[in-house]
Amino acid sequence: MSDIKTAGFASSEVLAALDSSLKSLSDDEKAKLIKKVNGIFEFVVKNSEGKEETFTVDLKKNGTVLKGKGPTKAEAIISIKDADFVQLASGKLNGQKAYMSGKLKIKGQMMLATKLDTVFKELAGDKSKL
Repeated sequence: MSDIKTAGFASSEVLAALDSSLKSLSDDEKAKLIKKVNGIFEFVVKNSEGKEETFTVDLKKNGTVLKGKGPTKAEAIISIKDADFVQLASGKLNGQKAYMSGKLKIKGQMMLATKLDTVFKELAGDKSKL
């Protein structure tokens, strides 16, 4: 079992899949994605029981997904509920609508958060509409 997966957090399954997608990319493909995104995202996810978990997606240096805060400070910190994250990643929830309605909160570089669309599309098979 991946150390990213966390009981009670469906989003951890999505992030673990994102991690394995990153690991399956060739060095060339990973370098292109890192160059395109060039940022570190920190997701603060709250589940239905009110528990919080933090995940870091580094697409600036090494293309990794970690549970917890990464060694480098995140440029975009995104707070979202677990179910909303899963819908966002699968393309069922529009990122702008989620932000406007308060389902998604962003601290830091807001424009970087718009690049999440690229991440989900390239690694999840073009299902996202962030």
